[in-house]
Amino acid sequence: MLLCFLCVGCSSVNDDTDNDSVERIVVGDDVPIFSVVVVDHGMLTTFSTGHLEGETVIVFFSTLCGDCKRELPELNAYYLRHRNDAGFQMVAISRAEDEDMVAPFWEEYGLEIPYSAQPDRRIYDMFAKSIVPRVYFVAPSGKVTKVLIENFDVGE
Repeated sequence: MLLCFLCVGCSSVNDDTDNDSVERIVVGDDVPIFSVVVVDHGMLTTFSTGHLEGETVIVFFSTLCGDCKRELPELNAYYLRHRNDAGFQMVAISRAEDEDMVAPFWEEYGLEIPYSAQPDRRIYDMFAKSIVPRVYFVAPSGKVTKVLIENFDVGE
């Protein structure tokens, strides 16, 4: 009986097994307008989709996600290659994880992407119902130009 309860309890916590993964934002859509506080090399700044100047990359992740652990270093390499490009912005936003979970993870993996630890799913839920990692490429116009989900190659 206890085993059955534990299985049901765990499945309600992790919605990534849900086959009905609703995409709320797809290529061609306007990116939702939001602002978050971001940790960028130890400094607190603000990231806002209301002020896009160049290519913007928004990454959603969880520190407990195996695909995220595998893909975030690749995304970090992409960030390092493009961080000095005119107007380029990249931010990684946690899905329901606070600073106490995200900061040690960033340090352990040597990540430099500016991140925003979000203790709830408010921002994530604007984009999708389930599955991380997710990456949204956004043009200066605010239009989503590319969406990558789970396993991907960001290329050059």
